[in-house]
Amino acid sequence: MSLDLNKGVQLNLNSGAIFSDNIDKSKIIILVTGTTNKPYDANWKECEKTWIPELRKLGYEVKVAIGNPKLKDYYQIKKNIIYFRADDSKFGLYDKSIRIPIIWILAETDYQYYIRIDSDSFVEPKRFDAMIRQNLTEVNDLNYMGCCHPSYGFNPHHQYRLFVCQEGAIASGCAYMVSKRAMITALEHMRITHEDELKIDDWVLGRAMWENGIKLLHDSKILFESKYKPLAADPYNVGLPDIADPNSHLAIQHYMNGHMEEAMINLGYRK
Repeated sequence: MSLDLNKGVQLNLNSGAIFSDNIDKSKIIILVTGTTNKPYDANWKECEKTWIPELRKLGYEVKVAIGNPKLKDYYQIKKNIIYFRADDSKFGLYDKSIRIPIIWILAETDYQYYIRIDSDSFVEPKRFDAMIRQNLTEVNDLNYMGCCHPSYGFNPHHQYRLFVCQEGAIASGCAYMVSKRAMITALEHMRITHEDELKIDDWVLGRAMWENGIKLLHDSKILFESKYKPLAADPYNVGLPDIADPNSHLAIQHYMNGHMEEAMINLGYRK
């Protein structure tokens, strides 16, 4: 599919559909990238106290991924934490977030989809569930999904989904999903060209995707910035949508650390 990003061509999909429950959630694994390094270890613990239990109630398997370079084996599972033999600093993100997880998934499991979520991202459980069911049932050949970075000036207040396959366009590390096909391609074609790429797993993955013709489904229900940390220019001068607004369309929003309990209250998950 040829896409003119400047025109914002929208996929011809039914955004008002009643989404199918006929997806096998046992084929989906969600890993939240965590760390033992302070003060950043507070982020995944905040996720575990707020939205992660709600996703588990909806039938999703969610684990926290932490690096431990001293492991004898390349991974170790302890309850809801999976340790990978990787550095636990930012220089371990490539190994901890994408390379070793997909080795584990492909070699040891029968998962068909891997969803990587950053520990300072907040997930609205019901909207997330609807987004996953919608995209897995409506979108043909869905292999790579997330929030496109750079944003190309898309208005984050509008709901849309776009296929993007262009040099430099990647799914932001705030949250991305890859299929088994995309994982196989990634494992074969990802490469590190300089040391700093060890810190940007989303870039290394995205490059392997566009170089091999795997399209990114940009879904505006995922946003890589929030009012607590705006990053991109605001050409529409409308501010940013807030996932904690009960009327918001957002399913995942980045830079919500420290504000997740507040969001749970605003969204009615807390009495």
